Amino acid sequence: MKTVIHRTSLVVRFAGFFVIAGIGLVLIGREVVAKRTERSVRVMLLTVQEALQRYHVDEEQYPPRAMTGTELVTMLHERSFLEAMILNPWTGRPYDGGAAREGAAREGAAREDHLQYRTDGLAETYELIVTDPESGTVQFQLDSTEHQSLE
Repeated sequence: MKTVIHRTSLVVRFAGFFVIAGIGLVLIGREVVAKRTERSVRVMLLTVQEALQRYHVDEEQYPPRAMTGTELVTMLHERSFLEAMILNPWTGRPYDGGAAREGAAREGAAREDHLQYRTDGLAETYELIVTDPESGTVQFQLDSTEHQSLE
């Protein structure tokens, strides 16, 4: 007895295969993007930490007020503690202090800026905090006392 495979069932099978393959690629793609972003965040944090250490050596204290990542990176770059303007790992664009100072652009920049800088009252210690863009929970923390590395 011959088995007859109808054209319609082949089309349905191929369509099902492509749907499943597409879902798999989307899931794998998200994971790849998440890992790439995490690596970029780690590099950015270590670069900012090095610049803060250079600032501390020169000024004998850390920057004296809390700042967003954009404000901190811009200040460190303008004062030559960062050699080059670094990229915001969530947008892929350079941190831009000029655009961040302008009304609506400032609000948009704040939503894309998940790095926060804090210091104590005497500017003797610092804390860099990265929050998860989706949940708002602390993703990474570097400081001058307890969490000095990302390991």
